[in-house]
Amino acid sequence: MSIVAISQSLGSLGDEIGRKLARALSYEFADREIILRAAERFGEGVKALEHATEERPTLWERFTETQRRYLTFIEAIIWEMAARDDVILSGRGGPFILRNVRHALRVKITALAGVRAKRVEGQGLTPEAAVHAVHQSDRERAARIRFLFHTDWDDPLLYDLVLNTDRLDANVAVGLVQSALQDERFQPTQDSLNEVKNLSVVAQAKAALLAHPLTRQLQLSLACENGHVTITGIVERKDLEKAAVEVVGTIPGVIEVRSEIAVVAQHSYRPAV
Repeated sequence: MSIVAISQSLGSLGDEIGRKLARALSYEFADREIILRAAERFGEGVKALEHATEERPTLWERFTETQRRYLTFIEAIIWEMAARDDVILSGRGGPFILRNVRHALRVKITALAGVRAKRVEGQGLTPEAAVHAVHQSDRERAARIRFLFHTDWDDPLLYDLVLNTDRLDANVAVGLVQSALQDERFQPTQDSLNEVKNLSVVAQAKAALLAHPLTRQLQLSLACENGHVTITGIVERKDLEKAAVEVVGTIPGVIEVRSEIAVVAQHSYRPAV
């Protein structure tokens, strides 16, 4: 029982390795499936969510709350899948979202740009177009990770295992990941399993609150301990507190919702003359 979170560069064989690994371990593999589930559950467009996780952020995104909403929806799906264990998550920021999970093996799969361009060229692109596609993809993914997680996508210290597929084929790479998963450091403990479940509930709750028209603007904090969720914050009306409690109460795995929300009405006043 483990989690593998893969970050890959275009043409690195990352998807092939991830899918082969999933078959070898009988794990679930998820890449675009993460986007599709988020789009279906939260009513967002697939293309918008894909852009939000893979492409260079626009200037407009840097000054709006849209990105926060999209990332929260993606995180909810990633944490939900991680809580089920036995999963391989490819892309979508998985290695960074799950960076503090004890039993998550974070893997970077890459190769020299020229090698990757040759592989992309095999998909029907001209040599020039393949080189351009590889460099553009690298720039956009690096910019997106820097924007979302304030970190360097290429920093090898962010990963537990870095695979260079210049000379490694997919089968050898799969064997190396399988070997790494045997290490005790990547085996779950009851504490680490419980921690992921608690974090998953919090992620689902945050996403549900953002998706609900009455609660999406509220600034609330959430914590979960074995299915018992505590909500703290300040709202202007009692009905907003009630809505928040009801929304969180619908999350699978929630046993009890404890409200520590303060209801503080904003009273109009006339400035002294």
